[in-house]
Amino acid sequence: MQTARRLYIYLLTGISLGVLVAGLSMLLTVLLERIGLGPSGAQVSGGDVIGQQLTLASALVVVSLPTWLIHWSAAERSVRPDRPAAPVERTTETRGLFFAVALGALLLAAGLGVASVLETIIVSLAGADEFGSRGIGGGLALAVVAGAAWLYHVAIRTRDWARGPMTGPGAWLPRTYMYVAAFIGLMFLLTGIGGLIEVVGRLVLDEPPLFNQPGDSAWWAFPLGSALAGILVGGGAWVGHLVYANRLVRDPGWRGASERPARLRLGYFAAVLIAASAGTIFLLADSVGSMLAVPLGVSDGEDAPEIMGLILLPLLSAVPYAIAWWQHGRWMEAEAVASGSDERVETEDRLELYPVALVGLAFSATAVAWIIGVLIDAAFGGGRVFSGGDVWRRELAEWVPLALIGISVWIWRWRRIGDRWTVDPVGEAASTARRAMLLIALAASVLAGIAAAGLIFYRLFGSLFGISQSGDPVSELSTPLGVLLVAVVVAAYHGIQLRRDQSLRPDVVPSAGEPTAVAPRVELRLSGPPGADPSGVVAALRLQLPPGYVLEAIEENMAP
Repeated sequence: MQTARRLYIYLLTGISLGVLVAGLSMLLTVLLERIGLGPSGAQVSGGDVIGQQLTLASALVVVSLPTWLIHWSAAERSVRPDRPAAPVERTTETRGLFFAVALGALLLAAGLGVASVLETIIVSLAGADEFGSRGIGGGLALAVVAGAAWLYHVAIRTRDWARGPMTGPGAWLPRTYMYVAAFIGLMFLLTGIGGLIEVVGRLVLDEPPLFNQPGDSAWWAFPLGSALAGILVGGGAWVGHLVYANRLVRDPGWRGASERPARLRLGYFAAVLIAASAGTIFLLADSVGSMLAVPLGVSDGEDAPEIMGLILLPLLSAVPYAIAWWQHGRWMEAEAVASGSDERVETEDRLELYPVALVGLAFSATAVAWIIGVLIDAAFGGGRVFSGGDVWRRELAEWVPLALIGISVWIWRWRRIGDRWTVDPVGEAASTARRAMLLIALAASVLAGIAAAGLIFYRLFGSLFGISQSGDPVSELSTPLGVLLVAVVVAAYHGIQLRRDQSLRPDVVPSAGEPTAVAPRVELRLSGPPGADPSGVVAALRLQLPPGYVLEAIEENMAP
């Protein structure tokens, strides 16, 4: 019953909050545009348009504000300190999910508003907004309203934490928001830095992009605005959330004890290692591919400065990703050493090795499969060779660097993994990171092989049944054949690794007749004054239990 009530209250609170933010943003937008912060078209659009905007915004606010106040008051009333069940309400999964979703949505809205303002300012300063279609009013209004709502919910959540320990979904769901926001912010930051390098490099080399229209001297305004917005907004979100998370880790109290071993924190580090290593490999391959395209005669550059830009700019853009990759690895290693736990050190080392090895394997396997398809096409006279142009050489220039760099990264990490297995084969075989990596590689290769085999048999059966099929048969079959060959090799190798690991794992299932350990049990009796509700006291006691202990409530009414 209580769960259904919580779902109703927080669902209506979240919906009405979203409508309220939209309505207030529209009202503030109209106000800002009336004082000259809107697009120039708004100054001549007439009063009817403004009236319609005010009517819609007012209706949204009038409907949503009372709804939000009523339901939010009910939610807040249930967590007041004088309520016996307040400790339970603060830690419920429903409240935790509400804060995670609300904080994430409000932060996203505020970030979009700030990014829009920054882009508009830069484009306007560059004189690229010829028709006056951009204004900062809408973005500024969204940033102010959503940002204020976000700060309010941060304050409420901080108050909840200050009232006592929280465990379970009520704690880890908002923690998920924190690390997801930090990860997404970092990705926007790295993307923005790459875009900034691209714009500055093309300005220095005086080489506008291919999509640039002749005579457009301010081509750089839009990409520069987008890059700076990504750097400032993404960087701000990343720094803010990571600094807050690091402060929690250093907290000497229960918050720090809860945060330091959190799997979500390790998941954040692993996700950054995967994304940063993938970005580094891709951009390095792009640079090497542009270099390889020159002797193959398929370069997209028409002169020396343009070719230089195609080679250097991806190389420079890979540097921020490589720094993020290296720095997060060092941070994770330092935290593991500081914990004083050998198990944590082992887990950290595996998280540095297996995810990156999987990334290298993914790039190299994909590239090798495509290269095999190109070679089959060339050997048997497929359409890539005889259709005219330089299709096969262009594809080699694109995929060979990915294959070489991906294989190099995989060998670099897999060799360390092999050393670990040699030292402690049983411990390594039992590790979750190793099993996950082997199973992911096996599943991906099996699925890829099934898809490739399906395409091959589809083509073959079509020929056997005399069905007219478009396209060159060699070209249509070459890439699926390459995928199938690589998938078989990858699946076989990782399947053998899994079988070997399985043989080393100890059998944890007790044999027939073997006695099982019985957990020690102590029965306690809790009594209170007449009319009291002991459920809140029991919930508070549960929060103080060390890991592995369980407190069961057996209700019993006793006569005085």
